[in-house]
Order: sequence, then C-alpha cells, then structure tokens
Amino acid sequence: MHNVKYYNFWTPIAKLDEITKGKLLLWEEDGYSLLLTQIADQIICFENVCPHLGWPLDMSAVEEGLLICPHHGFEFDLLSGACPLASELSLRYFPVRERDQYIEVQLNKVRVNGPD
Repeated sequence: MHNVKYYNFWTPIAKLDEITKGKLLLWEEDGYSLLLTQIADQIICFENVCPHLGWPLDMSAVEEGLLICPHHGFEFDLLSGACPLASELSLRYFPVRERDQYIEVQLNKVRVNGPD
C-alpha cells in the first residue's frame, strides 16, 4: 500500500509584466487550468471553471472589477469571488505571491511515497 500525501507548492506561472489590469491570462499545466488578472493593485488567480455550469471562463469579459461569464452572463466580483445572482456560487481562488519578478501560485500537489 502507498502513502499519499498532499503538499502545497509555490509554482511560478507568469512573469509580473505579463499580467495586465482588466485582462485574463490563462495558465494550464499538471491538470490545472487557472486564470490570472490584476484588479487595482492586487493580482488574483482563480480556477478557469464557471461554478455554475463548469464551463471555462478564459473568454470572459472583465468590466469594472467583475468577471462576466461568456456562456450565460453570470457576473462574479473578482475581489471576493461572489456571484450577486446566486450566493451559493463563488470563484475558487489560489494564493498568489510575487517573487523575483514572477507571479507564484500555491498549488496543492500529490506526492506518493513508497509502501507503508
């Protein structure tokens, strides 16, 4: 039997100068599909999945701090993740930090150790 453990890793996913206010940057790797953007002076990262229907959000419009889903028009506040039309729906965020001109995101990864 193997021992499976989950670890949080800081992963560099973009250069700081690639992030633009009001624009979405898509990053996909290791089964993750994430979107980054900048709102005011804050860089945020969230899952590229609409919590309503599970469809991708990378073609969404960003207007006045809101993400507008291209599939059904639901709006999500980018700072809180909340959907004003459906309080049970929220974007899934990932912790972000800046390091050496890169944006790093904390990802939960699996490490399988040998037999118990």
